[in-house]
Amino acid sequence: MRAGSTAHQHSAWPAPHSNCAPQTGQRATVLGLILCSVAGVGTAAPNEIKVFTDELANYGEHTLETHVNKASRAGDRLTNRRTPLQVMPEYSYGIWHNWEFSLQLPAAFKRDGGSLEGYRAELQYVAPHDAVEGFYWGLNLELARMERLGEPRFWNIEVIPILGYRLDRWHLVANPGLDKAVAGASGSVNYQPAAKIAYRAFGKNDFGIEYYVDAGPLRNRLPVNEQSRVFYVAWDGKLGNSDINVGLGRGTTDASDRWVLKMIYELAF
Repeated sequence: MRAGSTAHQHSAWPAPHSNCAPQTGQRATVLGLILCSVAGVGTAAPNEIKVFTDELANYGEHTLETHVNKASRAGDRLTNRRTPLQVMPEYSYGIWHNWEFSLQLPAAFKRDGGSLEGYRAELQYVAPHDAVEGFYWGLNLELARMERLGEPRFWNIEVIPILGYRLDRWHLVANPGLDKAVAGASGSVNYQPAAKIAYRAFGKNDFGIEYYVDAGPLRNRLPVNEQSRVFYVAWDGKLGNSDINVGLGRGTTDASDRWVLKMIYELAF
């Protein structure tokens, strides 16, 4: 099982004007940083639609996640956008306390068949912290070989900061992620923030909202209506000994997929 501190979607742009008002106090400052990290800021839905939190495999523990998502159709600006069923198994291992290493095999399935879309490796760290309440931080690093059918093949790296805060039943997380192709494609740095607000309603059942943005090049961001922006209503819970995340997303711009259904199922062993 995953636990917190003790166990446990992806070119250069000018920063937008911030509308985040100054705040005072430690809690207000932390919450402001989390919410402002996704303010202001088209491909198919990514293989991995997930906000990274403080969940890690325990030291010496193995986990197997399966990511599944399907978009109904592409937005009006995406005339050649495909929307296959995407499935990605992910194996993770707790290589040390607060450290996790993962391997992923993304695949896409259409009516005329399916194919692998490359392979990925991830390394994630979360600093020791109070798993019940307060601020935590971490970092996720990914190296991926992208091989989507009909698209250029290239190596890609992602750097995803993890900023989280728990207060009573509330859990807020932001991932102001950066993405860069390192070989075989444009070398610009893209800004791809994500955020999540969840409320623990009862037992181990959390309900909340997730938000994913693909804003384009960091130093020259796309106009808002050309960015991919998708809101999800999500549930996190447990089925037996397994963790599950289910979300229904709605694109809010013409460069976003219209509706997206996603699920992540995790088994620890």
